[in-house]
Amino acid sequence: MTPEPAHPMFCMRRASLLLAIAAVGTVLIAPEVAAQASASINAIGLVDYARKPTFKVGDWVRYRMQGRSELGVSNNYTLTLLVAGEEDFWGDPSFWIETWVDAEGEPPQTRASLMSYDIFGDSLAIQRLQLYVRKMITTLNDDGTPKIDINKPAAGALKQRHEVQNPTRFTIDTLGVDTVQTPKAMFKATKLAFHQGSAVTKAVGDSSVYSEVRENRTSWYTMEVPITHLAREDVESIDARKTWMIGRSGDAAVLNIRDRGLGSARLVDYGHGLQARLVPARLRHSLAEQATAERPAARPRATPAARRH
Repeated sequence: MTPEPAHPMFCMRRASLLLAIAAVGTVLIAPEVAAQASASINAIGLVDYARKPTFKVGDWVRYRMQGRSELGVSNNYTLTLLVAGEEDFWGDPSFWIETWVDAEGEPPQTRASLMSYDIFGDSLAIQRLQLYVRKMITTLNDDGTPKIDINKPAAGALKQRHEVQNPTRFTIDTLGVDTVQTPKAMFKATKLAFHQGSAVTKAVGDSSVYSEVRENRTSWYTMEVPITHLAREDVESIDARKTWMIGRSGDAAVLNIRDRGLGSARLVDYGHGLQARLVPARLRHSLAEQATAERPAARPRATPAARRH
């Protein structure tokens, strides 16, 4: 089956911080934080919000994430994305998505987020991702039950306009239909090349510091893969900087590459039927199934003989 051409949002969502950390091996964060990065990953940015959702509660997809930077930071773990349940949040139909991170020699890490289905109608879904997170579960209560927190965006979230003040520039090239080999199987997939970059100049003491981050991704998409439609992704991330004395930009040194990272995400498997780790049992069903379970049982109709008595 020939895959459908990828929507531009397929690539725009790759700009999320998730894969900048997960696939590149935490290139963009401090080395002392890198060892804990896998424990804080939330894979809600991997969901394909560009198309109407076709997944069901219990659907899951799993990737092998590997990455290494020239500074020696590395990651190697398995990431599972599970549609763990649904919930009506004050009249807002939403779905629970769990992120599982399993690394050798480390305890399993799980996060759960309740996402509004309204996100699938937003053309800037990734840029406004946090506005659609209704609840989160990141830890347990003392009695072992999930600690559910209502998500409240920062007070200035609606006033900030980072995309205007510091825009991310990107290009997308469609490279046609290609075959891609993954640990799961070989797929026919739409191959895309995505290049993006952002830069900022700040005054530090008596100097000006120009910082630039560039990211190059090659991604293969197929509708056969549920939830994300991503079969494979290769990523290169480059962090560069240059400085000069304030007012003397002509004397600026050449752009110095501080770090370069290479990473990959490979589809391992997908399917249906996994049980949630964090989402409460009562919510591990579709909204329709929950509504059916809440209806009072119908009383059996009395027989004519019973009515005579």
